[in-house]
Amino acid sequence: MAGDYLFIEFSESQRQTYRGLVEAHQAYREAWQQVRVHKGGMHWKKIRGRQYLYRYRDRYGHGGSLGRRSPQTEQLFADFTRERQESRARSRERWRHLAEQARFCRAALLPRLPGAAAKILRRLEEHESGDQLQVIGIAALYAYAFAAGVFLAGSALQGLWGEARHRLTLAGEMSADDLLRLLHRADRSFAQLPGADCRAANRDGFQVRLLKGGLKQSGKFRVVTVPGAREPLPPEAGQLQYLAAAPQLSQVVIGQDGRTATMVVPDPRAFALHRLWWSRREDRDGGKRAMDLDQALVVASLVLRHLPQYDLSSPELDMFPQDLVRAARTW
Repeated sequence: MAGDYLFIEFSESQRQTYRGLVEAHQAYREAWQQVRVHKGGMHWKKIRGRQYLYRYRDRYGHGGSLGRRSPQTEQLFADFTRERQESRARSRERWRHLAEQARFCRAALLPRLPGAAAKILRRLEEHESGDQLQVIGIAALYAYAFAAGVFLAGSALQGLWGEARHRLTLAGEMSADDLLRLLHRADRSFAQLPGADCRAANRDGFQVRLLKGGLKQSGKFRVVTVPGAREPLPPEAGQLQYLAAAPQLSQVVIGQDGRTATMVVPDPRAFALHRLWWSRREDRDGGKRAMDLDQALVVASLVLRHLPQYDLSSPELDMFPQDLVRAARTW
């Protein structure tokens, strides 16, 4: 397996371009959050001959009174109006800068996430609980590759990238209705699949699946052994809760159009062990088991070679095939 994929490091120019894009993305997100703080508006409302200052937060007029007209409420109104104008102007300016950085990234030929997935991730960023949903499928490899600053290439990756172009797997707590509304903001053609509570597809066949941490997964979880490993994998490594409990990594990725999105993924060590466990499940489809193994070994190699901040301790290394560990250490 170790020879079936390649890690090609970003050039120094590409690294600088990507760093500039990340900074521009973060600056725009900060400005956008300030625009959200000032969402809605204020107006004076006359009741029984007296004026009151009302703060509304949406187009339906939800909000409340801030008090009778007075020097204090007039100052509140003036400050809010000024701050809202400033935040909107700042957001527009940072959006223009982000768009300029995106053009540089396209010219630098940096890796890009399939368009449908990137659009959905942008909508997740705008959702109040979107950062609680993690990408746990094959698309997560894009986040790990950007974190490592490498291109992923090789025969073992071809099937994985093909799968990533057709589906996005998420984990977290969100209702099916909320998920569908979010998907419609990215693409109105998304529709819930028959018989699937949290699975939807668009007219191009791109599927989104949401796995909920509170749901019990089928099958019996047990200790499994991996050929070439010194120690078996514990049963908890196969649980969805294992990924949910792991620390999160938030990584800026790039869509096909060059625009950015934030992808939230599990700690790469937890992801690798989780996929390795599923690759040994005997009742799982053979093709899926092969892709699980590819994902596990690619991410483990990334950690060993390019992500030193994620330490793999000796007990963790003993759960991986030792030929992989030797190859990664001598690379």
